[in-house]
Amino acid sequence: MTPGRRKGCPNYSPEFKQQLVAASCEPGLSISKLALENGINANLLFKWRKGKLLLPFSYSL
Repeated sequence: MTPGRRKGCPNYSPEFKQQLVAASCEPGLSISKLALENGINANLLFKWRKGKLLLPFSYSL
């Protein structure tokens, strides 16, 4: 986490964002609880999920 342009608005690394977005896709997990545990606002996590933050696509047949 680095300081953002505005006071009190940190910038989070892309790796941190991807980690939380991936974790939020787990079935039965509360997004609000995940956000709270990581010290961010749930609205920010929802924004990352809806935004252009893409996860690597992988699956097994």
